[in-house]
Amino acid sequence: MRRGTIFAAAALALGGCVTVDGFFFNPSSSDGYDFDSGGDPDLQGELTDLHPSTIDAAHRTEGFVDTAHGRVHFVLARQDRDADAILYSHGNTGNLGLYWDRVERLYALGFHVMIYDYPGFGLSEGSPGEPEVFAAAQAALERLSEEPGVGRRWLYGYSLGGAPTYELAARADRGEAPEVAGLMSEAAWCSAEDLLQDGAGVRVPGHFATRLALDNCARAAELTGGRVLMMHGEEDRIIEVRHVALLSEAAAALEPRVERVEGAGHTDLPLIAGDAYDGWIRELTAP
Repeated sequence: MRRGTIFAAAALALGGCVTVDGFFFNPSSSDGYDFDSGGDPDLQGELTDLHPSTIDAAHRTEGFVDTAHGRVHFVLARQDRDADAILYSHGNTGNLGLYWDRVERLYALGFHVMIYDYPGFGLSEGSPGEPEVFAAAQAALERLSEEPGVGRRWLYGYSLGGAPTYELAARADRGEAPEVAGLMSEAAWCSAEDLLQDGAGVRVPGHFATRLALDNCARAAELTGGRVLMMHGEEDRIIEVRHVALLSEAAAALEPRVERVEGAGHTDLPLIAGDAYDGWIRELTAP
């Protein structure tokens, strides 16, 4: 999420006549990704410079899954052996190409990693919205669960991706989605209402500016099992660090691990945390 809070105060100042729903989703379409040339601007990641994919074509599978809202595009990075898998839900800007370097980082830790695009992003069909994003996430998780060689399944949500991540975890907890072992969230918010209140500076109900709930705290409070890692940059100016405290309080029954990274902003937490980031994920997913 890069812009949501910037527009919140303006929308609220207009007495709720304007919504900021569109600013929660900033998609970029794509005609396809050239992973191996090193020159595809769609693959200009947030953590590294433009480069040929470190995951070669033999270890990548691209495909589509169907939802009621249209086809959803995914890319699966496969290991050569049986391994745990991560379903990666990305931020609100661009398409999965912007986050491919994050996939490479997790793949290097030994996981199968699937990333998918929300409706209207990349090669995915349709238009983004709350039910559409959740349907895309569930379809991707179901597809990942069918993949041979996949052990335990983990969810990872970055920024906007926290919403489908916590939603899927709650559904899995109720038996409405494939089982997951736990989740990781990075720079996630508590709810759309809380996010808008950050931008407004006053306690005004969020429904005056958005029809979206995207209530991660409510979903976190429903969880009864699974391991949880929550990460947030202390210098995040897009989603304030207070949100990780709200999320951890909501999920207190699970005793989540919370890592607040000094010097990290909204987009660079894995880079600033360095080896510690890898260690937190290894520890969370240890047998």
